[in-house]
Amino acid sequence: MSVRYHQRGGQRVVPDYVCQREGVARGTPPCQRFLGRDVDAAVSELLLAEVTPEAVAATLAVHDEVRARAADAARLRQQAVERARYEAELAQRRYVRADPDNRLVAGVLEGEWNEKLRALETARETAERQRQADEAQLGAVERAALVALPGDFAQLWRDPRTTDQDRKRLVRLIIEDVTLLKTDHIVAQVRCKGGATRTLTVPLPPPFAEARLTPVGTLAAIDQLLDQATDREVALELNAHGYHTFAGLPFQATHVRQLRHDHGLKDRYTRLREAGLLTAEELAARLHVRPQTIWRRYRSGRLRGERYNDRGTCLFYPLAESGRGQPDDEEA
Repeated sequence: MSVRYHQRGGQRVVPDYVCQREGVARGTPPCQRFLGRDVDAAVSELLLAEVTPEAVAATLAVHDEVRARAADAARLRQQAVERARYEAELAQRRYVRADPDNRLVAGVLEGEWNEKLRALETARETAERQRQADEAQLGAVERAALVALPGDFAQLWRDPRTTDQDRKRLVRLIIEDVTLLKTDHIVAQVRCKGGATRTLTVPLPPPFAEARLTPVGTLAAIDQLLDQATDREVALELNAHGYHTFAGLPFQATHVRQLRHDHGLKDRYTRLREAGLLTAEELAARLHVRPQTIWRRYRSGRLRGERYNDRGTCLFYPLAESGRGQPDDEEA
């Protein structure tokens, strides 16, 4: 399958996986095609789930077991060398004792001796070759690196500075290939480098019209945050808690403002007005002062107010009747 990318705002964000071999060869429609975002996310979760401290501990245990068995095998190979040496020496003694005048017997015994020498050399070479392979064992430094691998791998994978190319290199170190099949869902058969396989089931993405809908939970979070925050502050809180737009992008104030309008959510100003807060002009009229005086008292901390937009414009809490008419220090 080939991959294509959607671009939004000049950035490559969403992949498509397309099976179009027959289409390229014969001009037929693609065999199957679907968004790769959810498949990529499922494979990412699989990688993070596979590279765990428990998996590393199991690997080290298997390595230790293999090393123990290798020591037993080395003893058996050494015994084979000793047996071949004995048989070669025995063949040599037989040849030395033979009557040199009996050339036929001497020739046969010499041939047997040479054969035993070749067998001895083969046993030695096999033992030495296997000994060198068995010496590739883990030292203290390698073991410490393996123990730290899960945390390092997860940190590197999630780091926003890690490029897609680097993530692909990491995938190739662990995964041999992935076979995808689209039915009423997506089945991903993942084959790892060691031969182990994993099967992932990924729901099909919703239709385009539904995919552009903001989840109900996100709208509820926006509605709740608007009680205490402006559009920009709401966007920052949503991003901090892992919410994204339907396109998978971080929220901005414009997104929050558009969702308010589309879904009839009350803005910050309306909520504060319904709570009884007043404009500077209204509060100034109650106190028989100018609006500029209200702002001066607010900036000096003598009046309480709440910002209702990202420009810093405020509404003010009403004062008790006893505060009416109090002169301002700066007012003539």
